[in-house]
Amino acid sequence: MDSNSDDQPPLPAAAAAALSTGHLVEAIRQVRAAEGVGLMEAKLRIEAHVDRNPVLKAQFAEQALRMKRRLIQWVLVIDVALVAAVLWYLFWALSCRSRAILKARVSG
Repeated sequence: MDSNSDDQPPLPAAAAAALSTGHLVEAIRQVRAAEGVGLMEAKLRIEAHVDRNPVLKAQFAEQALRMKRRLIQWVLVIDVALVAAVLWYLFWALSCRSRAILKARVSG
């Protein structure tokens, strides 16, 4: 017999549908609304359901990997932008200083 039927009742249909489309938070909301349980209990039920289902587990692992890659890309973009801004400021400040020195030499 399936361990799902022994341990816990099946998830509400709306929660299962949300999980199948990759919406973990919506699935937790649906469990809370349908069963009147707290956030932690609903989260644990959803996590247990995902752990028992290898297809969902792989889907969420792939989703986590994509999110991690996207985060790394954004961090790199921000780093490059910050380095460009610092270099622009340094060259601008050096240029202003050079102009001031040349102006002082020409005037003096």
